[in-house]
Amino acid sequence: MSSDNLSSSPREEAARYDQQAREQGWGGHEILFGLMYEFIKPGETLLDIGIGTGLSSILFHRAGLQIYGFDSAKDMLEVCESKGFAAQLVQHDLRLVPFPYAARAFDHVISLGVLNFYAELAAVFEEAARIIRPQGIFAFTVEDQKPDQQAEYVFPTSGDSAQPNEETGVNMYRHSDGHITGLLAGNGFAPLKQSEFLAARYPAEGLDIYFRAYIARKGECA
Repeated sequence: MSSDNLSSSPREEAARYDQQAREQGWGGHEILFGLMYEFIKPGETLLDIGIGTGLSSILFHRAGLQIYGFDSAKDMLEVCESKGFAAQLVQHDLRLVPFPYAARAFDHVISLGVLNFYAELAAVFEEAARIIRPQGIFAFTVEDQKPDQQAEYVFPTSGDSAQPNEETGVNMYRHSDGHITGLLAGNGFAPLKQSEFLAARYPAEGLDIYFRAYIARKGECA
């Protein structure tokens, strides 16, 4: 994060989010959409958990799906709303369960670049299983935890990459493939696809961030 970002208001940062994603070569939304494309049909409904500015779900809108989303950041939701493609947007924190939707409310649910900010994911998977219709798709990314990596680390945001702490950085969380596949199985999801990709590279911090994208189908009885 640059010093300009640190002095910017949340509304200004939200307005620049899509441009910054393009400048940094972010393609996670295209990867997730490509992996999921064969399982979607025009007219179906899709909930985007942590929708932000809508970058992660606008491709699904262009493919003919009805987009719903929630996010805890009001400024990001305002930017998303200004694009005019979402059927409904709600301000909500994913840590608060149940989510504000009825059981089996959506054909599909996605969450891109969000779950890596949370240590505990069990409740999210339980809620996804509750609100997705049978045979629907749950598609999401986590930061992949490799055998030699810690599950939790602090990403520096104030320029102090040598001694980051909770005041100078953001807590981030990696999740192993075994942990994720266990959560899927425990909530009635059958894995269909997964793909690891380089999400971001930070040479100054000596850090490469790898995401793993998962595509899973909800069972008939889940």
